[in-house]
Amino acid sequence: MKSATIVKVWQTLPDAQRRLIAKAVRSPLFNQREEVTRLLDFIEKQASESPAKPGRKKADGFTKEAAFESVFAGSPKKSIAYDDGKMRHLMAYLLEVIRNCLAWQEWNNEPSNVNLHLCYALKKLGANEFWEKELERSKSALAQSAFRHDGYYFYQFALEQEVWELGRQKHRSGVDNVEAMNRAFGVFVAVNSFRQGCSLLAQKSMSNVSAIIPYLPETLRLVEEGVFRDNAAVETWHASYVALAEPENEAHFLRLKALLAKNGEVFPNPDLRDLYILALNVCIRRINAADKKYMREAFDLYRSGLERRVFLENGYLSKTTYRNVMNIAVGVGEWDWAFSYLQEFQSFLSPKDRENIYRYNLATYYFRKQEYDAALELLRHVELREMLENFDARRMMVRMYYEQGELQALESLLDSFDIYLRRHREGGYHREMYRNFVRFMKKMIVPARRSATERGKLKKEITQTEYLAEREWLLSLY
Repeated sequence: MKSATIVKVWQTLPDAQRRLIAKAVRSPLFNQREEVTRLLDFIEKQASESPAKPGRKKADGFTKEAAFESVFAGSPKKSIAYDDGKMRHLMAYLLEVIRNCLAWQEWNNEPSNVNLHLCYALKKLGANEFWEKELERSKSALAQSAFRHDGYYFYQFALEQEVWELGRQKHRSGVDNVEAMNRAFGVFVAVNSFRQGCSLLAQKSMSNVSAIIPYLPETLRLVEEGVFRDNAAVETWHASYVALAEPENEAHFLRLKALLAKNGEVFPNPDLRDLYILALNVCIRRINAADKKYMREAFDLYRSGLERRVFLENGYLSKTTYRNVMNIAVGVGEWDWAFSYLQEFQSFLSPKDRENIYRYNLATYYFRKQEYDAALELLRHVELREMLENFDARRMMVRMYYEQGELQALESLLDSFDIYLRRHREGGYHREMYRNFVRFMKKMIVPARRSATERGKLKKEITQTEYLAEREWLLSLY
């Protein structure tokens, strides 16, 4: 049963949502079947039990048969024949309750959504007087929102539609709000046309994906004609699109950067995070094109985004972003800032891997600062579960041992690194890069290979090898 969907879903939920679902299952609004409540009780109990002590095998009571017995045996308990069909049906019913509860929570977290659907309900009831009052209240509440993103304009459009429908029912001629309705709809379409265009341009840098965005050419024309002049949402998304479309045009990037600073408050965090990532995408393209001044631009974006907390998702900073920020900071020489950042944002990492991620990145910091003793000590206490992180940690250790003249330790590390690479065949071109790195390092430390002739041949081979980690460093040793 531990592999069942219902159990996997339950185990992924944070405590707050588990408590909410437990209330929902016990509420007649969501569930009127007592056996469903008893099944959740069983899952809660089994999922919360601590594992057996090392060396002692724990009896596995987390089975469908045990759950069936717990739910249907009654009190006092009597033996009952297991019915797999009945058990599967019950598990499916509980999963449906959980799905409905999660959907309701998401729906209820958006006040404009609740207000709009209340208007729909009053319209269906024919309660026009209350419908009209609720529309006025909903429009007033929406106008007080701090955000002016595409979601705002979608709800504005939907409410204006309700206003028009109410007017049509009260007066055959309807009401004169068509312009307001179309303006809101136009902004919603414009923002999403640019959003999809940005996604397409960003993906093109990684793959040959192609798609047609029907309203994009028309939206670009309307922006050029000034139709959306002074609309912060359209302006900012348009700036993102043209900056990605022409990354070599510095004026486009500077306009985007200025608009992010000016209009950031009109976007909720998920939207603002997307816009920052798109701006960083422009920087990365320019850095890859050897325009190194964009390293500083990327650093400025990261620093600004961190101050606004836009890179946090569900309250956490991803380990990839945590590492990227540190690498960019040291890349532009902001050593003190980078060190303070690693300390400050450690608490925003996922609790499960927080200490490992922190040590790994602090070790990288010391490695890049060439404080090798501190870096090596940290790496000895890091447990790297991901293959690419393991590759990277070993790469740093190879360099440090070599530069410190620890040749015996280096030889041992190269042997273990080679074995690790042979075992992990799923690494793709990354694996090939590191295999070549290990191969060249083994040649570098063989005395017979240190003659001028052999070194010349080795340098040429290093230059011509397609996939190779630390190519520049290896060449710098000659």
